[in-house]
Order: sequence, then C-alpha cells, then structure tokens
Amino acid sequence: MSRIKVENIRHPDGTDDNISLTDTGRVGIGTTSPTRLLTVQSTGNANFCIKSANTGVSQCMFGDTDSDVAGNIAYRHSDNAMTFEVNSTERARIDSSGRLLVGTSSNRDNYNNTAGQGPKLQVETVPGQPNNAIGIVRNSANGTESVFILGKSRGTTAGSTTALINNDNIGKIGFQGADGTNLVPAAAITAKVDGTPGTGSMPGRLGFYSTPSGSATPLERMRITSAGDVLVGTTNSSVETISTGGGINLKNDGRVAFTAQSSTVVYANRAGTDGTVIQIRHQGTQEGTISVSGTTVSYNGGHLARWSQLPGGVERTEILRGSVLSNIDEMCEWGEEDNEQLNRMKVSDVEGDKNVSGVFQAWDDDDDTYLNDFYCAMTGDFVIRIAQGVTVERGDLLMSAGDGTAKPQDDDIIRSKTIAKVTSTNVSCTYDDGSYCVPCVLMAC
Repeated sequence: MSRIKVENIRHPDGTDDNISLTDTGRVGIGTTSPTRLLTVQSTGNANFCIKSANTGVSQCMFGDTDSDVAGNIAYRHSDNAMTFEVNSTERARIDSSGRLLVGTSSNRDNYNNTAGQGPKLQVETVPGQPNNAIGIVRNSANGTESVFILGKSRGTTAGSTTALINNDNIGKIGFQGADGTNLVPAAAITAKVDGTPGTGSMPGRLGFYSTPSGSATPLERMRITSAGDVLVGTTNSSVETISTGGGINLKNDGRVAFTAQSSTVVYANRAGTDGTVIQIRHQGTQEGTISVSGTTVSYNGGHLARWSQLPGGVERTEILRGSVLSNIDEMCEWGEEDNEQLNRMKVSDVEGDKNVSGVFQAWDDDDDTYLNDFYCAMTGDFVIRIAQGVTVERGDLLMSAGDGTAKPQDDDIIRSKTIAKVTSTNVSCTYDDGSYCVPCVLMAC
C-alpha cells in the first residue's frame, strides 16, 4: 500500500507520518493506517477543533448525492447554542443553559409561572408534524416493563444520595395551557415523601391537582397515601375523626367515610328498573337489602337496634341472645360524649313487664375503648327466647315471662307489655337451660 507523506508538517518530536493519504483515498492524522475516510488518532486524547469569529458559526456539514448539505451540527457563537439541522431545518438545539429544545429554538422560561424555571427538555410541534410525544418502548420476550423515573435527593451535586425527609417533593408531572400570553398550570400529579425514610424504605404518596376556574394555582383534589388509602377532597386519613369540611376517605381495609358539611352526604340512585339499591352481606352471604319499587323504599331483612349498658355500667356478663330486656332510669355514659336519649337496661324480671325495651342481640366489639356496650334489638325481624316447656304458635303476641324469656299473652290486643309477634315456630337455636329461640317481629317501641 502506498501513501503520500506530508513532509512539511511534522510531529514536535521530529517523527514523520503526522498526516498520511493512502492510495484508497483515506486520510490519517496521527496514523499511517486510517480505517475511515478521515481518521484522527493520538496516544492521548484525540480531538479536532473548528473555529470561527466570535459572532460566526462553527459547522460540521453532512451531504448526500442529491445535496451538498443534507444536515449539519453547528455551534452558534452569537447565542452560545449548539444546533442540529436536517434538510436545512433546525430540529434540535442545546442552549447556553444546557437545555435541550426539540422542534423549537426558544425555551419557555416560565414553568409554574416562575421565571428561570423552564424545562431542561422541551419538545414542540406545529400542524403537519408528528404528534408531540415522547415514547419509551421496551422490546423483550419477558415481563420487564419500560421505565420512566423522576428521582430526587437532598444533595447538591450530581449522583448524590442524601436522604429526603417527610413531605419532601420527589417528582411532578405538570399540565399547562396557554392563556394568550403564557403557559398557565391547569393540573398536576405529584409524588411526595409520606413518612420517615430509612435505609431501603421510601414511603411515598401521590397527589392529583386541578385548577379551579378563575385561578392559576392547582389545588390538591385527591391523594393516595403510603398506606394505600385514597382521599378525595380531604387530607384527613381518619374515618373516625372527620368533623368539618367534606370529602371521601377510602381506606385500604375496606372502610369508607363520606363527609359533607351542610348538604346530602350520599345519593343512592337506581335509574332504571325497580329493585335492590344496596345489598348488605356478611362473610359473602347476603343478609339484607334496601330496595325501591316505584315511590316505596323497603328495608329488607333487618330490625331497628340501639346501644345500651347494664345498670351502673357494670362489666359484661352472660346474656343469651334473644333475652327480653327492660328499660331503667339510668343514662348510658361514654366518656365526655353528650347522651340525652339512650338509657341503660336490665334483663326483664317482671312478668308482663310494661318497661320492655326489646331483646338482647350481642355485645359491641367494634372498639377497645368502651367494652360494656351491647345492642338491643327493638323493632323488626329478629329472634326471641322462649322458656323450656312453653309452647308458642304463629301469630302469638308475646310478653315478658319475668326471667328473661317471653311467653304468649292471654289476648290478641297489642299492649304496653307486648314485645313481639311470633312469625314462625322454626327453632333457630336451643340453649343449655332448654330455652329456645324462634323468629318474630319485635314491637318493643
């Protein structure tokens, strides 16, 4: 292989072959064996520089068989920007602040209505151009996904991992619209720290924001907490203590709280045919419904019940389900709670007791604060306890037998002592003392 040596350009150390031209038309700088049309080689860093006047343009141009210049990369000294052109049209630019602009040469420098906060990456299109979209696509024969990550640390240098603290902002996706002068925030999705970070632990929450009419400031409308709770219109994560404002609290354990300050709280609307509006289940089995038929609302499979306590608020004792209860002149007490209507009760010990209040349903186990509360079934479908040896028939009116059980009245007149009416003689349970329970309609109030 022959080459041309440029003798008048020599390396400072006096060696030859600084610039070589091979017989295949390849030029080598720093090498006698160029592998491309132009090869620049150095034992250290290899580089070349294109200089122009301070107000000029330094360019590297690319042509094809149809055009001397099909594209170029240029450094524009006048505004200290690097531009990338295709078919004589600028397609991308890196400006003096290090921002990458695609489809535009002007950075929108008012992100979130704050000057100097323009995006580091800005993509713009005009009619006739492809959609203004950024695509991240992964192609692999497995379940691995494409990933778009917004990261945040409290460090001040690139690569920092300084830990965040509770409520730190992690990332934000903003949606802005032009108001005729500027881009104005319309909505946003944010991610924040939601707890105390630790090694390998970063509790986070998502916030969803929208801007009300007449404003340029998005407000948080919905939040998904680190516990998996969904809060709509509120930031209060407790379903028990909401007392002001309004909103919906969906707990990840299935509990729901609806709060409205001074209007109807829940609308249950069946817009088509008559039928069930609400279905109530226990362990997957339907126990009752609320249904609508024309203008009639039916409460199916239930009864009216209330809370009560034993005399003196004493601790629990064994009371058999369906036992007859009687009102006493003591009011229930729950700490500082104001109670003006719920009185205490006892197991009825008077035959034909006119103070009958209903029958014992169950102890209240819904909290660990008040342990001695129970439910008294008062009106509607339930069971009632009948003593061993006492026979009842469908249609019998019942009164207190004076020992916690019920027995038939001696007439068919509903009186102050009437507790219930037997609806079936089917025995649902029998206790150790021989007493048993049958279905009835309670009439204790």
